[in-house]
Amino acid sequence: MKKKIIIFNLLFCIVVIFANYNYFNSKSRNAIVYNYVENYIETNYGIGRENLKSDENNYRRGMGLWEIEVKDIETKNYYFFEVDIRDDYSLIYIRDLTEIYRKNQVD
Repeated sequence: MKKKIIIFNLLFCIVVIFANYNYFNSKSRNAIVYNYVENYIETNYGIGRENLKSDENNYRRGMGLWEIEVKDIETKNYYFFEVDIRDDYSLIYIRDLTEIYRKNQVD
């Protein structure tokens, strides 16, 4: 009986550690992706970081990509990006999808 309890506790601890690792890994990737997008917007659009707010940040599991939507607080403009990063958090690419979204927007 004790052996079953010990094995159950050990398996439970492994599952909890695995779940926590995945949760915090996804949160840190989320922050890194937002930082890359902030740098891109600041460099290419001339908007300060203090005026930006992340509206949506989604990970597309099947593709391994991040889709992020950032709002400029002053002008209320939205910017859309697709970002791909490696396991070591280094940037592979940023694709600016802002103009595509604006063209497809229904008035």
